[in-house]
Amino acid sequence: MNLQQLRTLVAIADQGGLSAAARALGISQPAVTKQLQRLEQELETTLLLRSAQHPVAFTPAGELFLAFARETLERAGLLREQLALLKEVTPGSLALAASTIPGEYLLPSLLAAFHARYPEVQLRSTVADTDEVARQLLAAEADIGFVGALPKAAGTLRLERLVTDEIVLALPPGHPLTQQTSVALDDLAGQALIVREEGSGTRRSVEKALASAGHSLRREDVALVLGSTQAVLQAVSQGLGIGFVSAVAAAQAQADGHLVCARVVGLNLQRDLSLAYLPERTADPAVAHFLAFARAHFVR
Repeated sequence: MNLQQLRTLVAIADQGGLSAAARALGISQPAVTKQLQRLEQELETTLLLRSAQHPVAFTPAGELFLAFARETLERAGLLREQLALLKEVTPGSLALAASTIPGEYLLPSLLAAFHARYPEVQLRSTVADTDEVARQLLAAEADIGFVGALPKAAGTLRLERLVTDEIVLALPPGHPLTQQTSVALDDLAGQALIVREEGSGTRRSVEKALASAGHSLRREDVALVLGSTQAVLQAVSQGLGIGFVSAVAAAQAQADGHLVCARVVGLNLQRDLSLAYLPERTADPAVAHFLAFARAHFVR
């Protein structure tokens, strides 16, 4: 057996099927099937039951081996990082990609601190939505990413929490909802909502929380769709509607009296702002040092 076969088995479990695993890994379904068959032949046991009713059903032996595969891949990734940290960081460059909130509110201080410690490494960063960050990482256009939600196509990306954020409801000063002691889900009906574009981590987190509470983001309630958090904050402060935004992003505007932030009763809108990277990239000393530096930087 080899690590690629283990990654394939984990992808089958995480993606819910052989076809989905093939898409996430960027290989053909026959290749996935062949790797699974080779594993079963080597282990002399059946790992996965195939049936139309249950596309992914692991046997007891399969469940046991899946746990082994996850642990082995985790340990292999840590080993790569530790080996890379033993090497010196040489002059070079790192490409970083971040979704809006971590890109605008976490990255600046981190990049300044890292540059002061490793001036020989040139840092390049772009800010995009969560799905674009994942695409850049999987396409090897970026070395390390920062996201505020699970990308739709996470593939083999590893996500690692840095800090916890919360999404709050931003209201213009004097809005009727600011007079209430709490805001309920039913209070949102008929309100002009200002939302981020599809693909943003903030919007995905809000839609997921609403779905968990038995609600949805109705098209008729959406007054504006904007491409950045700052645009949402500006629109809310000008009285164009109300919107869900990161508490980190809204803190200064609230302190300045430009808007009021409230929590919606019944919605769990806490989320992780996370590192995202391909485990195999940690063999690069610059990548390994940046990851270790980022973890230490955000320890509070």
